[in-house]
Amino acid sequence: MPNQEPAPTPPLDAQSTVYVVDDDERIRRLIGRLLDDVGIAHEAFPDAESFLEAFKPGSPGCLLLDVRMPGMGGRVLQDTLIERNITLPILFMTGYGEVSVAVEALHQGAVDFLEKPLSPQQLIDRVQVALNEDKERRSRDSMLEEHATAMSQLTEREMEVVEMLLEGKTNKQIAYKLSVSSQAIDARRLNAMKKLNVSSVAELVALVLRIRNS
Repeated sequence: MPNQEPAPTPPLDAQSTVYVVDDDERIRRLIGRLLDDVGIAHEAFPDAESFLEAFKPGSPGCLLLDVRMPGMGGRVLQDTLIERNITLPILFMTGYGEVSVAVEALHQGAVDFLEKPLSPQQLIDRVQVALNEDKERRSRDSMLEEHATAMSQLTEREMEVVEMLLEGKTNKQIAYKLSVSSQAIDARRLNAMKKLNVSSVAELVALVLRIRNS
């Protein structure tokens, strides 16, 4: 299946939600009560399929996901989310003998795993970590989107200088290559830095590389 385009990033103040996917109704109710006690919004689903049908890509929060369920298991759901470019942090819930599966999930980007029976305090602590991670990621993504927009406003000549800076060329080398004065290159470089809100060439290069690798 081809990768889908990431959904637009919702506002950073959008409410974070813990999505609980477990076929055991008792577990869903237990987690719901724990999250209610600390004021964390949550939605519960008995299977992966119903979660995928209801979830809106880009929504903030995290996923509490059981490893083994009828139909689509937790690992398959994780792979499906990866294919769809959905970066929702995942906390796996595992039963006895499933730790090796959870470790494999960690290698695929899961935040952590919890062993059943669940420890209430541990669950809340891990959920808070996952929600904070999602908030930080979304903040970084939002900043990158702003910088990418700013980079698109660079003139052709400014972008030409940026490209040569990425190649490690000095001002003098760029000036010689473009047959213009060093002062002209300085002006283009400073304009690019101002538009991207960076204060050094090192920051400029690092920012452009992050934008292109995001």
